[in-house]
Amino acid sequence: MVASLRPTLLALLLLLPLLAACSRPTPGLPRVWPGQSLSPNVQARSGDTVTLTLLATNESRNRDHGAAGQVRTYTAYPEGATPLDFTSSDVGRLSADDRDRAWVEEIDTKNRVLIVSFGQLGAQERKTATITFRVAAPPGASLAFRTMLTWANASPDGLDCDATCVAEQLQEVQDRDPQVAAYVADHEAEVRALIRTYPGGGDALANTLDLPVGDTALNSPTPRVALLLGDREQHGRRMTASALFTPGEPVMLWYNLPDQAAIFLVRTDAFEDGRLDWTLDDAAWDAIPPEATSIVARGQYSNVEALHLFNRSGREPLPAAAAATLP
Repeated sequence: MVASLRPTLLALLLLLPLLAACSRPTPGLPRVWPGQSLSPNVQARSGDTVTLTLLATNESRNRDHGAAGQVRTYTAYPEGATPLDFTSSDVGRLSADDRDRAWVEEIDTKNRVLIVSFGQLGAQERKTATITFRVAAPPGASLAFRTMLTWANASPDGLDCDATCVAEQLQEVQDRDPQVAAYVADHEAEVRALIRTYPGGGDALANTLDLPVGDTALNSPTPRVALLLGDREQHGRRMTASALFTPGEPVMLWYNLPDQAAIFLVRTDAFEDGRLDWTLDDAAWDAIPPEATSIVARGQYSNVEALHLFNRSGREPLPAAAAATLP
């Protein structure tokens, strides 16, 4: 592992908005979704370790032209956390010298950015990478992890962003972001060349993670996010959850019964800031039996779950204050 970002990778980090905009969409292109999780997931212990697991999932179903290449994650890790070790789902599956085996490509210790290369992801393929961090932050601190992912179109029918496309998108971003404008002015040839290496690719942000630090490590198998149900309105009940899903990802909702059966309710999408806000119509609400114990919303690619518990005496939701303090 090296301790600084190469210039091309720094350019990529600054110019993520260009990657998707400077491609021409074609049927069957890859779409890679990121996700991340921590263990322990409730509280870290100062002086102990935590593990961050990164997920990359290619949702394309096109087996011929849906592969994603050059898949990378960029994780901004907090002060008070030091990378120690790395493993991935490729260990034991791909040889150590396989070009598509996940590995830590860069660690920028100055800016605390860790870059993982996942190689190529085929259609409907998922990979995970797990990084172990030593926690040096004191009790009372909070560890925030932010991850973004980029990918290229690995199929041979990708359409390059031509010179006109590059010029238009460079100008648009320069007008919108003065920091990028200054960088482009100094590195225009390098930036143009970089954009052309990502035809048909894109970028995405993962769900956000914030973990408090205390004297004891705490972990919970149950969802830690409250799914809040509002009062019955004209067209149903509104359900909301905080901004902890991967932005834009599909979210599946179901209700649970006392015998642990899970009954599907609806599929929706998280907002671009990771929030969930959905109204369950009257027909769907009335179909939930009185003995139902809870409603769960699960992000398809982040695996984040939000939970709402019903009152034991019936199917009315708990008060918002009680739902917000899940066990």
